[in-house]
Amino acid sequence: MKKIIISCLLILCGIAGIAQNANDALRYSSISYNGTARFMGLSGAYGAVGADFSSLSQNPAGIALYRKSEFTITPGIFSSVTESKFFDGKNTDSRTVMNIQNLGMVFGLNLNKGDKGGLIKGLQFGFGMNRMNDFANRVTISGFNTSSSLLTTYMNDANSSGLLPSDLGSNDFGYQKFSSLLAYKTDLLFYDTTSKSYGVDMPNGKVLQTKTIESLGSSHEMLLSGGANFGDKFYIGASMGFPSIRYEEESQYSEKDVQHLNNYFDSFTRSEYLTTKGSGFNFKFGFIYKPVEFIRIGAAFHTPTTYNLTDTYSAKMTSAFDQASGLSATSPDGTYDYRLTTPMRILGSVAVIIGKIGLVSADYEYVDYSTSRFRADDYTFFDENNTIQNTLTSANNLRFGTEWKYGVFAFRAGTSFYGSPYKNETTRGARMIYSGGIGIHEQNYSLDFAFSHQLSKDDYYLYDSSLVSAAKITSSSNQFLMTLGMRF
Repeated sequence: MKKIIISCLLILCGIAGIAQNANDALRYSSISYNGTARFMGLSGAYGAVGADFSSLSQNPAGIALYRKSEFTITPGIFSSVTESKFFDGKNTDSRTVMNIQNLGMVFGLNLNKGDKGGLIKGLQFGFGMNRMNDFANRVTISGFNTSSSLLTTYMNDANSSGLLPSDLGSNDFGYQKFSSLLAYKTDLLFYDTTSKSYGVDMPNGKVLQTKTIESLGSSHEMLLSGGANFGDKFYIGASMGFPSIRYEEESQYSEKDVQHLNNYFDSFTRSEYLTTKGSGFNFKFGFIYKPVEFIRIGAAFHTPTTYNLTDTYSAKMTSAFDQASGLSATSPDGTYDYRLTTPMRILGSVAVIIGKIGLVSADYEYVDYSTSRFRADDYTFFDENNTIQNTLTSANNLRFGTEWKYGVFAFRAGTSFYGSPYKNETTRGARMIYSGGIGIHEQNYSLDFAFSHQLSKDDYYLYDSSLVSAAKITSSSNQFLMTLGMRF
């Protein structure tokens, strides 16, 4: 029964929500590596640089380059702007939130300074939090569809089920409580006793379709990390990560007969509410090696993260007619517990350190999104995982950054490219990030600022992709960060 419920919800609701699918897997598998302003100023190209708390989530060997203990806190402002194109409609919407990008403490213990003593020069321990992703967004999609309606999917599903109206929403077909049954209760879906089939007023579209999606939330990672410095040449580190997810989405979809082609139907609105919460675990290990004083080479491995997640969801539909009063129907509250395993990651890095003047660094990251998997105790997720495997692919991510110092001031810039996670795609889902920053570093404290700008494009289907064309989405986001660091 659970297989029927989830599969049909995927068909009826597209990528909109209230069912687990490839878009959910991708949302929680994609990482932007947020953190301190210094880290963000270099676009996260920090795998071989080290001595920054953000590196504990990327290459934990960076903790071994700390010479002193340090506390950092990073408040920030995140703003997203989304443009959509759907048939003849173009829309722009935005959202802005404040957050904490980083909060952490590192304790450094110098065992043997200079050339004296044994092989181990220092031991380090750190704990705290780095934010991985922000989900704050607001999207508006609108256009005149001349080929289909969302109600078409409800009609097709009700007819294929062979159920009488009195059986819609029965235990074996409980998913109908969130879809066809709502349409039937609001007179948007009707049953013809002569033909013994369901129908809707405008199955071929010719309606103005509008959808707004508002989302909030984030993913962040609590960390316990340790590292060691061997002879000021070889640095190792490991992190236990405890990531958590909070995602909230509220959407409203409507269709309206703006050309008055039907004498009865006027419009309807469907609202959906989805909340996803959960936590997981991963392990990271890395090293940094200095073959010569001015070159650092780093590498890191991240195990897959396994999340235990819970979805809570509900839906509501209202109708309006030209010659009758409108109706309203609300689904019950739904909830579902499941697990999501996100991909492992492999990172390679190199940095050129130009004395105390500056540095240039580069990172490469490999991640295979097609290895994401959903699991549950009462459902196999065979079809959903098969879709993930056939739709998503591996991506190559590149990050470049540079920093130059003048007295107590440091000036930073960086850029990064995250490859498309989709098969047979080059730009869809790919992300470009440009960043810059400035910092003031004294002996016992630092104050850093950074600005980051991200661009991406993707497709969004309002419902069944075999019936409706994709809305083309262009997204951009801006982050402004400030990090206060205190060393002792």
